[in-house]
Amino acid sequence: MTARQRRGSRRQPGPALPARSIAAAVLRTGRRHAAKILVVAITVSLVIIAVEIAVDHLLSHAGLAAALSGALGSSVISLFGAVFLAGFLSRMVSAEHGTGEARLGDVLRTLPWGALIAADLLVALIVVLGLVLLIIPGLIAINLLVVVGPVIEIEDRRAWAGLRRSAHLVRPYFWKVALLGTLPVVAASGLEAALPDPEGRSGIVTALIARSVVEGVLEALVGLLLVELCYRLIAAERARANPPPRLVPGRAGDAGRCLPCPA
Repeated sequence: MTARQRRGSRRQPGPALPARSIAAAVLRTGRRHAAKILVVAITVSLVIIAVEIAVDHLLSHAGLAAALSGALGSSVISLFGAVFLAGFLSRMVSAEHGTGEARLGDVLRTLPWGALIAADLLVALIVVLGLVLLIIPGLIAINLLVVVGPVIEIEDRRAWAGLRRSAHLVRPYFWKVALLGTLPVVAASGLEAALPDPEGRSGIVTALIARSVVEGVLEALVGLLLVELCYRLIAAERARANPPPRLVPGRAGDAGRCLPCPA
């Protein structure tokens, strides 16, 4: 191999993350299992929102101890609900990749609850500290840690190892992941925050139904996207580590010869 060929091989980019292919895979999984995904996602959102509304309206005039207990209980339910939904969606995508099944009982029994909850709390702490410092570190942390949940579930890692693994996978594709993963997460959070708050009994029922449906659909789409993105990042890492043999052209009339790419 000539020096020019070696320089060219070093400049070759790593495997791409095709946005169209990822979106098509997410939509395919969503269509195949639409009923199951929507039932689970909307039910989880309904429970979380119902608890939040109950705490806001029933305990707003209660004593400090009752208000704090209600807020803590609401946060715990929200955390467990979010972890369960994310784990369920991860199993759905894993089933599409041929590495598991997504039965609700199995998800409840085998989900790594401790690692996922600890990872969620660590991510929240790191992001908040980053945003408090100079905002930019927090945004970088959000992006680097965007696939923590899926990677813990897919590769059976502990919380801190999952954070490190997520950052390692995202770093080579930082801006692509920001566009494909982090931007949808931020956009979905903004849409959920913009939903109207309930007023009066009829408003509570309307808001409960509307918000549970909207938030359930958004959470399902974003969850499927992040899991699929995690699978693609893992595959891209493997492709970078084991590149295919490169065809080196020979003399005129020769078919060429395959040589392994340099390490």
